[in-house]
Amino acid sequence: MKDIIEKLQNTGLTQVQSKVYLFLLQHKEAKAGVICSKEKIPRSHIYDILGKLLDSGLISFKITNNVKVYRSVNPENLFTIIREKEKQLEKEREDLKEFVDKLKTIEIKESKENDFKYFEGLRGVKSMFNEFTESWNINSNVYISSAPIAYSKWNAFLLEYFHGPRIKKKVHQRLIVPKNVKEHGKEREKLKYIEIKYTNDQVEMEFGVAGDYVYFLSQGEKPYALLIKDENFARTQIKIFNVLWENSSN
Repeated sequence: MKDIIEKLQNTGLTQVQSKVYLFLLQHKEAKAGVICSKEKIPRSHIYDILGKLLDSGLISFKITNNVKVYRSVNPENLFTIIREKEKQLEKEREDLKEFVDKLKTIEIKESKENDFKYFEGLRGVKSMFNEFTESWNINSNVYISSAPIAYSKWNAFLLEYFHGPRIKKKVHQRLIVPKNVKEHGKEREKLKYIEIKYTNDQVEMEFGVAGDYVYFLSQGEKPYALLIKDENFARTQIKIFNVLWENSSN
C-alpha cells in the first residue's frame, strides 16, 4: 500500500490526495463524511482535497438524495496528469532556453575578480568542465595532465561532454595519462585530433590548459576545481606541461 501511495505522489498528487484517491478506487464510491472517518481527515480539509482530485479528472461524483457521492474514474486518467506535467516541463524548458539566450547577450565587464573561480562537488566540477570546453576556439589546442582517479569517476562524462565538443570544434589535444590506467589512454587513441603519452607519475591532482584558461582538479571524496583565466598563467602552465610531456613515453 505504501508503494502505491508513493507512486501516486510521483504523478504530482499530495500524500493525502493519494490516500483519498486510493480509498475511492478500493470502495468504488463514498460520501465525504465516510472518507473523513475512514482516512482520519478533518472535514475542513476534505472538500479542498476532493476538489483537486475532481480538477485532475481522477474522480467524479453523483448526487443521491441531495448528497454528493464521490467515485473514482478509470486509472488511465493518471496519464493525463503526466502529459500535463510534460507539457509544463517543456514550456519551462523553452522559457529557460529563451532566458539563457538573453543572459548570453548581456555584456560582461572585464574584471580581475572574474578571472578566478572555485568549484566544489561533482556538479560543480561538471560545471567547470562545461565552462572550460565552451572557451575553446575552432582548431585550437588543449593540454591535459590527468590523474588516475579521473577515469574511474569521470570517464563516461569526459568522453561525451569533453571529447564530444573537442572533436566537433577540431580542437587538438595533448594528453598525459598515468601508466596504471593505460587502457583509458588506449581508448582515447582511437579518437580524432589527439596525441597521448604515458607517465609513471602518480598524482591526485590534474591540470588542463586551453587558450587563456587553466584548471586544476583535485580528486577525492569531495572533488574541487579551480578555473583561472590569465594569459601569463596559461603560458607558464604550458611550459610546465611541455616538460612533463618530454619526460613521458608513447
